[in-house]
Amino acid sequence: MFKHIFNYQFKTLVRSKEMWFWSLIFPLVLATFFNLAFSNMSSGTSFSSVNIAVVNNEEFQQENHFKELIEQLSQDNDDKIFNVKYIDEKEAQDLLKNNEISGYIIVQDNINLVFKNVGFNQTIVKSVVDSYYQTMSVMKNVYKHNPEAIKDGVLELLGEKHNFLKDTSNNDVDVMVSYFYALIAMVCLYGANFSVFMVSQSEANLSKKGARTSVAPTHKFKVIAASLLIALIIHYLEVLLLLAYLTFVLGINFGNQIIPILILTFFGCIAGSTLGIIVSYTNRKKEEVKIAITMSIIMFLSFLSGLMIFNIKYLVAQHVPILGYINPATMISDALYSLYYYETYEQFIFNVVSLIIFSVIMIIISYMFMRRKKYDSI
Repeated sequence: MFKHIFNYQFKTLVRSKEMWFWSLIFPLVLATFFNLAFSNMSSGTSFSSVNIAVVNNEEFQQENHFKELIEQLSQDNDDKIFNVKYIDEKEAQDLLKNNEISGYIIVQDNINLVFKNVGFNQTIVKSVVDSYYQTMSVMKNVYKHNPEAIKDGVLELLGEKHNFLKDTSNNDVDVMVSYFYALIAMVCLYGANFSVFMVSQSEANLSKKGARTSVAPTHKFKVIAASLLIALIIHYLEVLLLLAYLTFVLGINFGNQIIPILILTFFGCIAGSTLGIIVSYTNRKKEEVKIAITMSIIMFLSFLSGLMIFNIKYLVAQHVPILGYINPATMISDALYSLYYYETYEQFIFNVVSLIIFSVIMIIISYMFMRRKKYDSI
């Protein structure tokens, strides 16, 4: 029975030209325009040193190990990370205000970081300071038990922290690739349109097919489950086609993290599908109205993730961070960003888990509305 329903719903979905346009044709066209627009604006470049300032106060001079670390990381060699200016706090504030530096460091009771914006360069500075704290903590613990083991070895151990900033998978860093991350996130969420279409086909007040389904002996949940499953499969295949087009036709560099990207986009498609389900069951409007509502939500979420204006995502993270934690488009783009720029999977796993939690919440709420839905007559 389930197989029969599955095949029937597959034929229904394949015949929907509008769904194919928005979920496949439109993203391919948009990706092509993105590539044309950015081809002359961006070019792959190697990592460049970060401009920072250090407040040259008495506390900094007394923090010998940290001072030597900063000097080592700003030496003119292949591993140079910082371009450092040693100035007073007022000058540092002026340079930051004029965007001449990514941030500045001031040593007081602790090592404090001052940033104007949040981005890749700021992440590097914070990573260095965090690494310094972690290393010093280890050194202190070792010193308690065996002081001779680290004699004259502090700088050597700290110097090894050069490696955690080296790019091992991407020698050509393209800033504009972030726009394609947001595009992929938007396309994953387009699965919501499939869900709206399939659920509407099962609604007795919206279609004759839905009326027949409501009075049929087959459990309605099986029909809906089969509909959503086939919608998910087709939509995920479309996302794979988009990824192939971006990679092999447009030549967008997504690094060598193929398996994580496939996992991420799969859960991104699930999140999009569940978004469409909740839109379908929380109102009784016609299918066209539901599609319009869904598209508006997707475009708003994509806007917040940086699809139209790249810096919007960082402004949201800085001023309204809660939006980033509940926005599936931001979860997807941030996970892709972490695969491209970070060596660990910690941020990636966090975003995938967030997508799963989002999907589960959407399903629970949708199920509650579905059970309460009744019709006066069919």
